[in-house]
Amino acid sequence: MRPIIDLHMHTTASDGTQTPAELLEAIKEKNIALFSITDHDSIENIDEMILLANEAGIPFIPGVEISAMYNGQEFHLLTYGIKTDDAKLQNILSVNQTIRESHNHKVIEHVSTFVPEINTTDYLAYERNPKSGGWKSENYLSIKNITRSLNDFFDIVGKMEDQLIFPKLEEILPKLNSLGYPVVLAHPPAYNRRQILSFSTLDELRDLGLSGIECYSPYFRFESDTTYYRNYCKRNGMLITCGSDHHGGFIPTRVMGVPRIVAQQISYDRLLRFAR
Repeated sequence: MRPIIDLHMHTTASDGTQTPAELLEAIKEKNIALFSITDHDSIENIDEMILLANEAGIPFIPGVEISAMYNGQEFHLLTYGIKTDDAKLQNILSVNQTIRESHNHKVIEHVSTFVPEINTTDYLAYERNPKSGGWKSENYLSIKNITRSLNDFFDIVGKMEDQLIFPKLEEILPKLNSLGYPVVLAHPPAYNRRQILSFSTLDELRDLGLSGIECYSPYFRFESDTTYYRNYCKRNGMLITCGSDHHGGFIPTRVMGVPRIVAQQISYDRLLRFAR
């Protein structure tokens, strides 16, 4: 059986429902031969996963998914080979975490203007269970029966004046590149209203330091789009990676190891030196 690769998964460190130990058990069951966890702007579970993966004898590439703004949109940068004691990386993540926490609070303030029983004092006292997946404001509104789905939550957020704004990609990507980390564009169909990104856009990202593109992801609907990004990577000597964007029970439709990609279909050789 050819080895399965999955380089994009989430744990309880961000919006996944599984602890590192639980995720690793599932990885064994799925016969995944190389993997990475890439929590949103968090490396909290990396050191634990390094220890667990070493004990299990499964190669693990430490990673993180960093949010940044590009042309008015939120883009996600899969950053691999990270070091948890890297102060400069920690600073980048800390800024994003502060932005997330502030926006969570603003969401509750917004909802409190039209739902009297919602208030920020009660929200601040609320302690979420990390194994619920998602994030604090989303969890809180769900248990208060204000939202019944992620779509409900995003409908509320979309009507807010204060949107979630991260630092510019043009600033973050070169910083990550200067730290020696390969950076891969996560799930490209998530941007630009699901239209393919132009060559000029991809060229700009490449020139800013982008190392590769996640050409296999549940976000892809058309094989032609996968081919488009694969061919771009091949022409430019860039990494071709894959990832399920697995979140455990929080987003059940994103299944670990799906799309089922084997090593021969991608080009991740430059990442192997970061395997732990």
